[in-house]
Order: sequence, then C-alpha cells, then structure tokens
Amino acid sequence: MARRRKATKRRRSRSFSILGAVESYAYASIMTQGLFDASPVQFLTGSDNVTESGLALTPEQTQNYFLNNPTLGATYGANPLSLADIVGNPGFAANAIIGRGRANALGMAMQAATVSVSMRLFKRLLRRPLANIQRNLIKPALGAGVRLA
Repeated sequence: MARRRKATKRRRSRSFSILGAVESYAYASIMTQGLFDASPVQFLTGSDNVTESGLALTPEQTQNYFLNNPTLGATYGANPLSLADIVGNPGFAANAIIGRGRANALGMAMQAATVSVSMRLFKRLLRRPLANIQRNLIKPALGAGVRLA
C-alpha cells in the first residue's frame, strides 16, 4: 500500500513589510476617519471630551443626529471621538459610531477599494525599482528582517 502524503508545512514570513505597514495605516485611517472623525493617532491619544449637552437624546436620536450630520458633533463634545471617549461614555460613543458608520459606509468602502487597487498597481508597476531598493539599501541597512514590499 502506498504511503500517504503529508501536508506541506507552510512557513510564515518573519520579515516586516514597510509597504504592508503603509497600506495597513491607510486602511486604519479610513476607518477611524469614517467612524470616529479622527486620525488613528488622534483616536488612540485623544482626551475624553464627551460632555453632556443640554438636550437629553435617546440612543435612536443620537444615531439619527450622526447619520444626518456625520462630521458634526462638537456640540456634544464628540469631535473627534477617541478611545478615552469610548471608555468614559460607551453608550453615547456606540450610538455616535453607529450613526457615523451608517452615514459613511459607502464612502469608506470606496476609499478602501481605491487603496487596495492603488497598492496592487503600485507594487506591480514598480516591481523592479522596489527590488533594487530592497537589495541595495534596505537589506544592507536594516537586515533581512525588514523588506520593502
């Protein structure tokens, strides 16, 4: 009887890709801008600025407010929304995020598709120059653990 074939082991790349990090930051920027009206750095390091307004809004009213006015929120102290805001007032923040997400979903999807196609084209069109930079600059300076593409 013939011996069974073992599944081939897949090795995971242990190197850090600079262009992969740039692409990931672009996606993070799209998401944080659409949902929190902040850059990724502002989202992580921003202070808790959610304040109670004179109006008591229900969760549905909060979602509708941000659906109709996705870039507003200063009157409620929610521009930009940060991680500290989410921890400090999770109910308000969740409703604001849902409203902004519903308002900005199509735009975020289009931006993400544009980034994906652009990065793919960029890597394909500049394959030889990127390989040259990798071979002559990146590898000698930073070692084999860091790669450009």
